[in-house]
Amino acid sequence: MDTVKHETLIRERAYAIWEEEGRPGGREWEHWERASYEILVRIGVVEEMAMPKPKARKTVKSRIRSALAAARV
Repeated sequence: MDTVKHETLIRERAYAIWEEEGRPGGREWEHWERASYEILVRIGVVEEMAMPKPKARKTVKSRIRSALAAARV
């Protein structure tokens, strides 16, 4: 397969992942990386292994709760 075809497959898969996750903003890189990995496994370039889960980011609300809880101590 050529590079252009690989990139097209990755782009289409990244778009599908984005839609599956409810079209969130700001996660383009994560979707592209996941799609790249899935395509590389599919075409046999890399072996399948467990994908690390992305670390959850704390929301502003949860940061405020944490700060308030720490202040009460």
